[in-house]
Amino acid sequence: METSLIATLGLLALGVIGGITFKVLQGKGHRVSTKEIIDLGKLKANNNGLPTTEYGKKATLVQFSTSYCGQCPGVKRTLSQLEYRLGGLCFAEVDITERLDVAAHFNISQTPTVFLLNDKGHLIYRMGGVPKMNQLMQELEKLGVK
Repeated sequence: METSLIATLGLLALGVIGGITFKVLQGKGHRVSTKEIIDLGKLKANNNGLPTTEYGKKATLVQFSTSYCGQCPGVKRTLSQLEYRLGGLCFAEVDITERLDVAAHFNISQTPTVFLLNDKGHLIYRMGGVPKMNQLMQELEKLGVK
C-alpha cells in the first residue's frame, strides 16, 4: 500500500510540474534556422475566407488552426487586426483539421501555431499556442513592420 501511495504522489507531482512547464512555455516562440520557404498556395492558405498566395511586403503571419481549437478564433481576430493596423503585413490561416501531412511536415503539435515569414516567404520564427503579443511585435519590428 505504501508503494502505491508513493507512486501516486510521484505521478501527481510529475503532472503538476508538466502542467506548470506547459503553461510557462505556452505562446513563446523561437527563431527558426532552416529558412524554409512556405508556399501559401500548396498549404491552401486563406485570408478572410479567400485563397491567398501573396506574401506581405514586409512580413506574413500564418496561423495553423483546427476546427476544434477553442483559442484559434480569438487569435485569428487578433492577427487579422494586426494586418489591418500595420503596414506591410499579411495574415493567412491554414486549417489542418484533416491535413495530418501538413502537421507532420511542420511538426505542429498544438493549435494555434503561428509562423512568421519574411517578405520572400522564408520561415524565420514560430510560436506554439496563443502568441505573446509583446514577443510577436518585437519580431515584426525586426522585419520593419510597425
